[in-house]
Amino acid sequence: MIYHIKGRLSDVLDDSAIVDVTGLGYQVILPQSYLTKLPEIGSQVQFYTHHHIREDQQVLFGFLSREEKQFFVKLTSVSGVGPKIAVKMLSELSITDISQAILKGSVATLTQLSGVGKKMAERLIIELKDKLDVLPSMPGAGKQDFLELDTAFIDDLSMALKALGYSKDEIKKGMSQSKNDLNPNLSLEQCIKVVLKKI
Repeated sequence: MIYHIKGRLSDVLDDSAIVDVTGLGYQVILPQSYLTKLPEIGSQVQFYTHHHIREDQQVLFGFLSREEKQFFVKLTSVSGVGPKIAVKMLSELSITDISQAILKGSVATLTQLSGVGKKMAERLIIELKDKLDVLPSMPGAGKQDFLELDTAFIDDLSMALKALGYSKDEIKKGMSQSKNDLNPNLSLEQCIKVVLKKI
């Protein structure tokens, strides 16, 4: 098991970083949110890794903290949630945001995440709710976003955008990228305008 990896950042790909460790280049799959924050090529980097082994391949998934790695492992413990879906979830929302959605039983919020349908969202809530009794203390945990909106309001917003002709993927992307700009004080019309700017 590879617990962490430390070395020189030698390249950045669409979904991963190449870390050079004494001449060996390790490809580490990262959440998309990390890729824009990586230091310059040649800089030293360290990731806490999950070594995913299957019969036909071995893949390293990397995280900046132990907490994110542990949360990733919890997500993949849920039936149907593979490592690729889990890393996509962490690409779109923080640990705190996902934890809040699970603890609040917000199916509507979880289904905004790429690859997460209603049944998977329900499994996440059922299987992880008792394991997330303490929210992780992460930067930005107090930030107001669409998770604090009423579940029914989120559904209304999704349906309104769908009625305007936008696809499920476009709606997910728009709502995910505008989450920090949405809050309970905005009207439905105002929220629609905010999301449309991100689609």
